[in-house]
Amino acid sequence: MDFNKPPTVTTSRDRARRRSADQRRQAEGAAVVVGCVVLIAAIPIQAFILMLVMGAAHGAFIAVPAIGYGTSVLFVLGLNMAAGFIRRLFRK
Repeated sequence: MDFNKPPTVTTSRDRARRRSADQRRQAEGAAVVVGCVVLIAAIPIQAFILMLVMGAAHGAFIAVPAIGYGTSVLFVLGLNMAAGFIRRLFRK
């Protein structure tokens, strides 16, 4: 390919801008999808860690109830929802 010659196919500036805007929108959409997948994948890990912490607290203090994995998943979902609600309240 000879880079000294101008390209034979010319595109209008509007078409090039439209194409770059489409590519930017696709990249933003991909970033949103990746973020959602990461947040959803983090829920079981957070729930497992919460279950272990509550089990350790139950071993040290009998007044602390031991919770299972399902209950810890529900706690994590509820805490995430509460954090999102509070964040939305204080958003400027």
